Amino acid sequence: MSNEFVHSVTVPRIYKITADIVRRVREDGASLKTLIYEKKHPNVAGIYGLAVNVLQALPQLDQLFDKTQILTEQPRLNPWLARVLITELLWRKRCLKNRSKPVLTVLAYENKLREESINLGYIKTFVDHKDKVKTFSFMVLIIRNCRILSSRQNKQVKIGDLQDYQSRPCHQESIYNKKNNCAMGPAAVLGTLFLYSIAMFTLPFAAFFMIQRFMILEFQTDTAVTNYISVLAAVITVNLIISCYVYQALNEPVEEKEQIKRPRYVRVNTLLLSVEEAISFFQQDGWQLLPKSTTHSSYLQSLSQLSKPYFIQDLHIPEMLAFPPSTIFHDHSGYRNGKLILQDKASSLPVHLLNPISGSTVLDMCAAPGMKATHVAAKLQNNGKIYAVEIDAKRFKTLLTQIEKTHALCVEPLNQDVLTLDPKLYSHVEYILVDPTCSGSGIIDRPKQSEMDGTPEPKRLKNLQSFQVYLLRYALFNFPNAKRITYSTCSLHPEENEEVVDEVLANVGNAYRLLPVRQLLKNDWTNFSSKKYNCEDLCLYSRPDDDFCNGFFVAVFERNFDVTLPKCKLKGGNEYSMNLIGTNLNIKKDDMAKTSAHQQEKCEKKKKKKKKEEKKVISMSDEQMKISADIVEFEVPDIDSKIKAKSKKEIEKMDVCNDSFNFNKALNESKDIQEETLDVMETKKSRKKRKSKHENTLQETDYDEKEQNKEIEVELPKIKKKKENKGIKIDKIHKIEQAEETVIGPSKKRKKSKEIY
Repeated sequence: MSNEFVHSVTVPRIYKITADIVRRVREDGASLKTLIYEKKHPNVAGIYGLAVNVLQALPQLDQLFDKTQILTEQPRLNPWLARVLITELLWRKRCLKNRSKPVLTVLAYENKLREESINLGYIKTFVDHKDKVKTFSFMVLIIRNCRILSSRQNKQVKIGDLQDYQSRPCHQESIYNKKNNCAMGPAAVLGTLFLYSIAMFTLPFAAFFMIQRFMILEFQTDTAVTNYISVLAAVITVNLIISCYVYQALNEPVEEKEQIKRPRYVRVNTLLLSVEEAISFFQQDGWQLLPKSTTHSSYLQSLSQLSKPYFIQDLHIPEMLAFPPSTIFHDHSGYRNGKLILQDKASSLPVHLLNPISGSTVLDMCAAPGMKATHVAAKLQNNGKIYAVEIDAKRFKTLLTQIEKTHALCVEPLNQDVLTLDPKLYSHVEYILVDPTCSGSGIIDRPKQSEMDGTPEPKRLKNLQSFQVYLLRYALFNFPNAKRITYSTCSLHPEENEEVVDEVLANVGNAYRLLPVRQLLKNDWTNFSSKKYNCEDLCLYSRPDDDFCNGFFVAVFERNFDVTLPKCKLKGGNEYSMNLIGTNLNIKKDDMAKTSAHQQEKCEKKKKKKKKEEKKVISMSDEQMKISADIVEFEVPDIDSKIKAKSKKEIEKMDVCNDSFNFNKALNESKDIQEETLDVMETKKSRKKRKSKHENTLQETDYDEKEQNKEIEVELPKIKKKKENKGIKIDKIHKIEQAEETVIGPSKKRKKSKEIY
């Protein structure tokens, strides 16, 4: 039976979808926006807002679970659905109107949840924040008003006049000087605020006294009526001033807002559709193509002013098209059939700078989700070979779907660790993409899941840096025919960028050189690496505030075949594997020595155990000898008493012979028993089995003895009746001898049984 509720009243679909999205984001590391658009729910904005709030409140929710024990007391409640419902109850709508079982379960714990949240300070912080917003909202409006009233160089330009606007020299460099656009200094701002505060306090009082005097002089009303009307006039004056501030703040131009919105980039999959065909299809849909920019500054200005129904072709990457920020393509037919790829411009720069030649062999060392590998396939037009390596199984599935969707036939996916590739089997690789795991600090549209998002952690950056150096060094040293290698990250931290490049350059010597990205992009770029590092400004940075795309870092290494690759024993170097083999051999030798010593100790322990077992067996043999002697002593007098019917002379002779004969046999049997016990010791059987066998043999001897005694009692009267016949007497005497032998026979039977055992 399932562990979840069987709902008589269904849970709202938005809660179910949000719970599944949040689970996959946290457990699988999936993209939040991709999952939201996959669900195809009509309320995309509601799901996005709820999912972001749940992700931000996950630490608080875990503490609430520990305090209230809701999950332990209600094991059938889905924990991710519970997180969504509690977030909705405590911090969003503050109520749950549905009557399904999960909702009723959460509502049953509502008082506990609210009490614990107040004790932990979560609701209090939320309320305090709202109070602060109410208290300082008026001051915020004043400050924003000051910013609006301040003189700026940039003015809003209509999209139709964009071409003329780009040609004006006074506006071409304005986008880079946003921080210096404000003509008002600090003193001017404070003076303006002082004037505003005076106006806020003086105008209401002026209105109050003017109305009061007017009412007294003109209408001669009572004092109470005059005061009421004067106060009303003052309140109206205050509200009018506030309304003016609000109106100016709400009508602030879009270009003056602090947050920069990134345009929606679309890469045309040239394996299925040409760029010209894609542009014509968009124009048939009602979009209008802006003229292609000639300089980087004019292109950036076009992006900053981009709005519907206009789009523009990228300045650097011809197959990249830029649309207004809020354009949605997830339902577009071109996106569904793989003709259009939703890819940011920054992530397409490494492939553009790698620039592989048609028919070449390319290695993508960290291929998932497949954007770069399929971009390379489009560059090669499926004429060549691409090895797309991905170690993670789930991300490898995403890679496979992307390859199939884009018809990238020259891509060979490999689900393994790239560091385990045999360089001899892939020595023909000519171009390599190195895009390792990074902090992702350059991605601007990723929702914050905690307060620590965006703040670098030194330990995590150090661990990432060591892995990035390892991977880049492995690419440079182990593929001798590689012509060009690009190293890229979606991070803005120098620990993952310039410091990694500097460390590897110190190892590789002159066998590789950094290509100046400025020349590769024909000087149409503005942000580069810092000159304080050894790589200087040869690497590329894309910054969201300046380049209208995600933050990215790209370094391009080119092979110098005139210089042989140096030998490197460091981690990832070409001789690092030999060092590993040597260390492994030494480890094996140490292990062999340890195992031999351990085996000697085991042998000594076994010898000691054998000695102990021998002592125990000897003691057991002594006991068995005593038992056999007792049996002999017990059996002999019985035989004597039973043979008294014979003649005294013959019987006395027979008794003497029998006694001597029995005594000698008993001694021999005791010797046999000792030999048998030594044989038993060599078989190394357990004591319990020996005891059980011994007891069985004793029971068999007792049973045989009783049967033989009965036979003797039957034979003795017959011997008395036939005393006269000597032959008969002799026969009977032989029978009695046989009977005596059978009495002593159990010891021989024991011997046989032990031999069988």
